[in-house]
Amino acid sequence: MRGHVTTATSFDLVLASGLHPDDAALVAPVLARLRVPIVAEATANLHLFPELHPLFAYGGEQALKACQAKNILRIGAVPSWRFWRDLENRPEVAVTNYSRAPFAGLARKENVTTHPLEALLELQAHGESSFELKAISPNFDAFPLSEPTWMRHLLQALPAGSRVFLGNSLPIREWNLAMQLPAKDVHFYANRGANGIDGIISTFLGIAASHAGESWLILGDLSALYDLAAPWIIDQMESRKLRIVIINNGGGKIFSRVAPLRDLPDKAREVIENRHSMSFEPFAKLWGMHYRIAAAPSDLTELPAEPIIIEIRPDAAQTESFWTAWQGVTR
Repeated sequence: MRGHVTTATSFDLVLASGLHPDDAALVAPVLARLRVPIVAEATANLHLFPELHPLFAYGGEQALKACQAKNILRIGAVPSWRFWRDLENRPEVAVTNYSRAPFAGLARKENVTTHPLEALLELQAHGESSFELKAISPNFDAFPLSEPTWMRHLLQALPAGSRVFLGNSLPIREWNLAMQLPAKDVHFYANRGANGIDGIISTFLGIAASHAGESWLILGDLSALYDLAAPWIIDQMESRKLRIVIINNGGGKIFSRVAPLRDLPDKAREVIENRHSMSFEPFAKLWGMHYRIAAAPSDLTELPAEPIIIEIRPDAAQTESFWTAWQGVTR
């Protein structure tokens, strides 16, 4: 949209998600000039640019919960934060979208505008924003084997130059909560949306096919079960350093955190969560892949230079205690 010019004082906060690394490189200089606090999901790939690091605010939902921003700049895909969904009922908050997709990501029409991503290059900076966003960090050390802390362990295990594909649902949200600056030149991708679970391992293998370095897939157990046939192609791939990490928490645990479902009888929740007690070792054996069950962070190191399935079974009690301590997080 030519001729659209907005000053830096128009924005209090930047929300960023779902940017290809090439698009992240396109928008990074603009954000560096705007000097506005940034809450970025891993898939925004803005961590690749050191000039933006001082602008990052961590803490996810808790950091956003008390946010009083009145003018929000959203870049890339629709964020996974509950804060974004709550903007539906806050028409007093202005939202300006710059995206490859021509959709606002909000149903309300009041105070919402949408522009092509390239139009962001026309934004002009005039001074630094005075808006402050308090960053909050969970106490990961207190719950070392909880599901969210395993995401932090995985983040720290990534070697430089990795490609990382995040599962479509709970892993994305937990990874964003655990997000800190990863090793150099790590690129993130993800499937999102109602059909994000379909073909998720196949999509990862497509992302990994042209990559000479390590490629990591972080997904949940139900997502893995949806695409058990995908590894048939691995023998035809030149890329060999494939790490498929399955977070096996015994079902679709994201449903246990959906507010309307929390008070249902346990029998009903059992059905909704699709609870199970399966191991993924036979899955690895079926396709001739290495297999490792990770009981400690050290099990994420010294991996073979061949495809491997790493199964992580988070400590359920620690996971529940983590979320109890991290009050107010709604995913």
